[in-house]
Amino acid sequence: MLVGSLVDHGHEIGAVPDGHRACAVLSEDLPDLILLDALLPGRDGFDVLEELNGSGRREGTRVLMLTARGSEQNATRAFELGADGYITKPLDPAELVVQVERMLALSSDELESSRERELDRSRLLSQLESILGDN
Repeated sequence: MLVGSLVDHGHEIGAVPDGHRACAVLSEDLPDLILLDALLPGRDGFDVLEELNGSGRREGTRVLMLTARGSEQNATRAFELGADGYITKPLDPAELVVQVERMLALSSDELESSRERELDRSRLLSQLESILGDN
């Protein structure tokens, strides 16, 4: 359903079944934007993002992390690893299209500023989550 929504809005989509295949595909060709599931089989999305960053080839590729993990600690980890966005499941296909198109429209400077704000926000919420979880 998500793929169909993006295709219907003119986006070209490639999909892979697991983290190992994602790393192999991304070592050959980088798209404009990667929708990266945190819970990929084999190697999780965080591992894929780390490898992508370590390759030194990520320039200009945006990463939107998708996850069923609603924890702010996971959002913080994603942003610390360089994700440009973080969305929790279940996803509304229309909202995903809006997020993808927003990310693709941002300049590099706007994207960096947005990522920094989101990282600060997720760190604060993670601290609150930790404090409230201790009670």
